[in-house]
Amino acid sequence: MKNLQYADHNNPAVIVSNHPNSFFDALIITVHQPSEICFLTRGDIFEKPWANWALRTFFMLPIYKKNDGDDAEIRNAFTYDECVRQLKMGRKLLIFPEGVSRNHIDLKPFMTTGLNSIIQRAVQMDVPIQVQPYILSYNSFDFNPKAVYLEALEPIDSTDYLNNSEVMTKEIIKKVRGEMDSHMLNSFVGETEGIRKSREWMKFPAIAGKYTHNWYYQLVKKQVLKKTENTIFYDSLLFAVLLFTYPVIIFLLSVIIGSITGFWWGFLIFILLPFLSYCWVQYQPVRVGGENLDDRVNKLNP
Repeated sequence: MKNLQYADHNNPAVIVSNHPNSFFDALIITVHQPSEICFLTRGDIFEKPWANWALRTFFMLPIYKKNDGDDAEIRNAFTYDECVRQLKMGRKLLIFPEGVSRNHIDLKPFMTTGLNSIIQRAVQMDVPIQVQPYILSYNSFDFNPKAVYLEALEPIDSTDYLNNSEVMTKEIIKKVRGEMDSHMLNSFVGETEGIRKSREWMKFPAIAGKYTHNWYYQLVKKQVLKKTENTIFYDSLLFAVLLFTYPVIIFLLSVIIGSITGFWWGFLIFILLPFLSYCWVQYQPVRVGGENLDDRVNKLNP
């Protein structure tokens, strides 16, 4: 993590980043951003009423492509207005201007319509926004555990690009892309030097963690691989499934063991297993990937 002090707590800002790893990119940025964030998300997944409610509950707003319907531009106009309202309320807005996520380590061309429209609307509504660029890189799109490189770049103030009350959005976007391109690593990242040595004390808990957890990890991994084969969603889906199912598994095991052997044994399992799991994950060596994956698609397998 580098230069995260640029992530201002108070000023309205549009956060932009490269987009190599699907929903996982948004998770990484959100964890390291001190303010509440709204996300622009592909509009087709909002079509069902329950999905629309759930996604908006988590501060996601739909952005539509032309092939999503004849009224895509009209629906996007409402989204842009909502984005500015959220910015005015003090939230940040996360946009991936590449538009489509691809398992690539370099910066792809920008789709500028959304970013351009939001900046213009914000200035028209007297919201002096900044554009806050980030760059992301990973050790791999397939291997676990993950090493992540996240760098915040110096924010760009939209009010510095005003000309007779008109904001020069093309100049802002050109500046943003130039800064991001010049800071891109264009390579996979490895493990931080010396980190393995600092975790040597985890060796034996890590071994115990592997023997107690590998069965469940492999079971989940097998199902996720089947669902995400040849797609960009492996990391995102694996993280989501483990995040929501692992606590349930630990709770059930603790209840079962506690009911058989007594409360304190169940409580010990509830505390011990997550600790062993943490040590196993942290102690594993980080493997580095070696290629862009051009043929992967943005759609889960049926």
